[in-house]
Amino acid sequence: MFDWARSAGLPMLGGHDLYVYHRDASVRAHFWPAGQAARNPDEKYVVDAIAPAPSNAHKTIVILPGFTEFCEKYSAEVLHFHEKGYHVLIIDWPGQGQSGHFGRHPLAVHCTDFDHHLSALDAVVSAAGLDGHELVLFGHSMGGHLALRYAAWRRYKVAAVILSAPMMAPPVMPVWLIRLTSYVLGSLGLVRSHPPFHRVLSLDWVRHYRPENVLTRYPKGYEDQFVWFDDAPELRRSGPTIGWVSAAYHSCALYTLNPDWLAALDVPVLAFVAGDERVVFAPATDSSLSHIRNLERIVFDGARHELTRELPEVTDALWHHVDLFLARLDTAYSYEIDDN
Repeated sequence: MFDWARSAGLPMLGGHDLYVYHRDASVRAHFWPAGQAARNPDEKYVVDAIAPAPSNAHKTIVILPGFTEFCEKYSAEVLHFHEKGYHVLIIDWPGQGQSGHFGRHPLAVHCTDFDHHLSALDAVVSAAGLDGHELVLFGHSMGGHLALRYAAWRRYKVAAVILSAPMMAPPVMPVWLIRLTSYVLGSLGLVRSHPPFHRVLSLDWVRHYRPENVLTRYPKGYEDQFVWFDDAPELRRSGPTIGWVSAAYHSCALYTLNPDWLAALDVPVLAFVAGDERVVFAPATDSSLSHIRNLERIVFDGARHELTRELPEVTDALWHHVDLFLARLDTAYSYEIDDN
C-alpha cells in the first residue's frame, strides 16, 4: 500500500490503526507507541484487537489534523515525535480520511456539531489505552481550535497544547451573517450540500504548485501532500457542507472568539502563527490568542498556513521551538515528581 508515496520518499506511519464505533459510524485513528519499531509497510494496516499498553514513563503526543486532512498527511510529524521517544496518536476526524463520509457530494466534509469530533477523540484516546496518561495536543488549523476545546473539556488529561495556524475563526466575516445564512440554507434541505457557488477543482489542477497558493511558499511541501491520493483517492476531501459551516461558526463564536473562555484556559500553549495567513481569519487569531494567559507565541513573517510544509528555514525553526517547549514540560514534570 502507498507505493507511490514511498517512491516519492514520503515517510510511512509506523504504528497500527485503531477503529472505534461512535455515533453510528466508524472512526479511525493511528497509534504508534514509543519504543515500538515500525511495522512492515505491507502489514501495518492490520488492525490490532487490543492496543499495546503504553508505558507511563512517556508522554503522548496527540496530533489533531485540520479540515479535510487525514492521518497519512502527518506521517513526517508522527515520525518526528516518535523518534523523540513519545507515543503518538493521530485521528481521522469524523467525515474525513477513513472515518466515513456524510456529505451529499463525495468530497464534501460534513458534520452538524464539533462536539461530535471531541467525543470521537475521547473514544480513540480510550481505545489506544491512554486514559490516565498526560497528553500533549498538536493541532493544526481546525485541529488547533479543537485542541483548545478538548483541553478545556478534559483538563485532567491535557498537559499542554501546541497550535499551528489555529482556526480561532473561519475566514469569512461577519460571524452573525454566516450563521444566519447557513441556518436559512440548512432549513431549505441543503445541510449536507456544499455552499452555493462552491466549485470542486480537479485533483490534476490543485496538486501543482502555484506561487500564489494560500498554503505554502515551498513547492515540495505543497505537492507532497497530494501524492497520497495516487494510492488512496478515497482519502481526498474538498470543501465543507452547509452543516459544517454552521458547526464551525457556532463553535468559534462560543469558544475561540470568547475572551472569558480563553482566559480560563490553564494549560501551557505554544502557538505558531503564519505571517501571511489567508486560510483562517488572521485578525481573530491575533486578538484571540492574546487572551490566553499561559501562551508562547511565535510568528513566522511571510509564511503561509501550512507551517509544517513551509520553507526549510521555517520548519527547522518550528521544530526547534517544539522540542524546547516539550523539554521544558518534561523538566517541570520532573520538578513536580521530586517535590512530591
